Amino acid sequence: MNKIDEKKIKTIIEPFMPYIYDVNSSGEIKNLTAPPYDVISKELQSELYERSQYNIIRLEYGKELGGDGDKENKYTRAARLYDEWTGRGILKKAEKNSIYVYSQIFNIDGTAYERTGFMSLFKLPESKENNSIYGHEATLSKPKEDRFKLMEAANANFSPIFSVFEDNNQKVLNILKTAVSEKEVKKLFDFIDDSEIRNILYEVEDEKIISDIQNEMSGKSVYIADGHHRFETCLNYRDYVKKNGLDNKGIDADSCLMFFAPSGQKGLVILPTHRGIKGKNIDIENFIEILSKYFIFKETNAGDLINENKKIGEKYVSFGFAHKSGKNFILSFKKETADAKTTNPLDNLDVSILQEYILKKALEITQEEIDNQKYLVYEKDAKKALEKVHKGELEAVFFMNPTKIEDVIKIASINLRMPQKSTYFYPKLISGLLINPLIK
Repeated sequence: MNKIDEKKIKTIIEPFMPYIYDVNSSGEIKNLTAPPYDVISKELQSELYERSQYNIIRLEYGKELGGDGDKENKYTRAARLYDEWTGRGILKKAEKNSIYVYSQIFNIDGTAYERTGFMSLFKLPESKENNSIYGHEATLSKPKEDRFKLMEAANANFSPIFSVFEDNNQKVLNILKTAVSEKEVKKLFDFIDDSEIRNILYEVEDEKIISDIQNEMSGKSVYIADGHHRFETCLNYRDYVKKNGLDNKGIDADSCLMFFAPSGQKGLVILPTHRGIKGKNIDIENFIEILSKYFIFKETNAGDLINENKKIGEKYVSFGFAHKSGKNFILSFKKETADAKTTNPLDNLDVSILQEYILKKALEITQEEIDNQKYLVYEKDAKKALEKVHKGELEAVFFMNPTKIEDVIKIASINLRMPQKSTYFYPKLISGLLINPLIK
């Protein structure tokens, strides 16, 4: 387990009684849910507002209005709506302490996948020494401030944090799948979302199944896949509640809503995020000359570029490179020529090598400019990125291969942080399936 002392791990999984949409009162669940707030554009926000007066977007990511101030703003409106919806039964509280099996069925390039995990409460660690949870991304202050204000106003988790855990013997996954196949669950929702992903949520009330999962999880560490800002906000809010004695007034912020995905399953997919260059001229001859010390260049055509990079990337660190001049290359890293030999696993990541040798050395983009996304455009769709290069909207694009889940766990477990946009766990979790009330 990556040299983690299992004796110090105390991961506590708690069943709970969430608020859940009553579709008889609020309408189809597809019209009530939303993607995570941090991937929602203003256009999609408005569309979700129009879709239903009860869409979770109004709580999780409300609109800012003219005249907003300290006493009236998107956070206070979310708190009022939350109180109204729970009071009217739009959101109904579960009757028993349960955990929830959540499956997402999806296709990528014609291949079908299913990712299954469970949602429950995660007991927030009191110290960093118990090794129960690790992150792999750095966080920013502004998103945490935003999430804190929402939590302070509404006292609820409106969306789950996405975590993964090592389940190499598939014990937890088998418990979940057996519970579903043997109908020891209650199906709550089954719908296809806007991205053509099928989302299925089951309730598990059986105390033995819950206990079996708790026992299996007790000695495992979990690793944040998505939701680093929300998790740190939960820690900050827990400390705030205790410091100000709010725990004596009915607020229980000791746990957070979390989705747990077993690592040993085909459906745990990480997609690459490609790097476009904009506003920075690239002289091809100079570019090749600088990088020839570190990379083998293989010229190819645009049609083969993406697939060829995937194949080579299975064995070596490689990047597909498309330039607006029409030049296309596969860049294969010569590991033996690296400037400094290192045992740091972070240095061996594709994203780190691209950043160190290509962005900094060849393109002379500074770390500050990388952090501020100057010259960089992140694109998840490879074909769209290539089209933008051909249209001249981008100077060039570097096609990435996905980060391996093993690397995420290895790096997180030694408290290192990956560069921005290193991982894109697909698909995103749906917000609004379960709401965790902090006032019990």
